[in-house]
Amino acid sequence: MVKSRILAVALAAVLVSTPSLAPGVLAQTAQPAPAKETLRSATWNKVSGNWKRMKGSVKQRWGKLTNNEIREAQGRRESLNGFIQARYGIDRESADRQIDEWLKTLK
Repeated sequence: MVKSRILAVALAAVLVSTPSLAPGVLAQTAQPAPAKETLRSATWNKVSGNWKRMKGSVKQRWGKLTNNEIREAQGRRESLNGFIQARYGIDRESADRQIDEWLKTLK
């Protein structure tokens, strides 16, 4: 009896201190990720998992990148994006578009 009372009080404290677990709040805030972002991240997960194999394709697509920059990116999209921006003198959106186009060629 005492253990169940303590457990109930502890559970109530967690629910009060965690607003996202309160009834109704989760339903209001939970929104599915946009389809493009889901597809983009799923594809990029495959690229980052096979980064050693992808290095050649990256070098072929962005020839101005050095081997050290490609190795340093280590499959991280944001790092690759930054190196592309610096080498080619383009903005973030342009680099993102180039990466997206490159990803489409891998399929």
